[in-house]
Amino acid sequence: MKKSFLTGLAIGMYVLSIAGMASAEIYGGIDFPDGAVSFADEWILYEPTTDVLAPHNDPTSALGIPDSPPNSNATSLGDEGVLVLKFTDNSLTTSWDDSFDLWIFEVGELEATSIAISTNGSDWVNVGNTSGATSGIDIDAYIGLGVDLGAKYSYVMLTDLLPHQSSSPYEGADIDAVGAISSAPPVPIPGAVWLLGTGLAGLIGIRRRKKK
Repeated sequence: MKKSFLTGLAIGMYVLSIAGMASAEIYGGIDFPDGAVSFADEWILYEPTTDVLAPHNDPTSALGIPDSPPNSNATSLGDEGVLVLKFTDNSLTTSWDDSFDLWIFEVGELEATSIAISTNGSDWVNVGNTSGATSGIDIDAYIGLGVDLGAKYSYVMLTDLLPHQSSSPYEGADIDAVGAISSAPPVPIPGAVWLLGTGLAGLIGIRRRKKK
């Protein structure tokens, strides 16, 4: 019980620390209420084409806050290439209005992408296309078309669309960052939730024994 309590307590403190770290920041002229936490921070799948060469074929360049150029390179998708990113310390959710919930930071030549989102990385909902540069998407516009009000979407799939304005070594859309304006805490891991509950229960038990 003591071990479970300590583990649950640690998880609870971690969740609270994430909430405490969030602070509003402006990136590319866009106000992100949760600051750097708003941006995708893990890549799941990257399938570019042979016309994308180093250093433009690094999927980690699309993670975190917008910083390209001149601080880093963007991730080039190539001819109809695909990039799947994940939010790990937050989730994209609906805003209950017609404001933009998701922002795609594309750099270089203006090149379009198709955007899909998912709660589990398997079932995808298409939420429209972007035309390049810094583009926003209102996922509330797709409620009833696959998007569920209040659902937490941890995955974003970006697919390059033709025609192209660029060619090798950085063919296709060049993704610098993907951020969620309408951001929610991450989807909890069931085991972690159980441990947190166990830890809290243990804490209550300890306090009761002390009172006796």
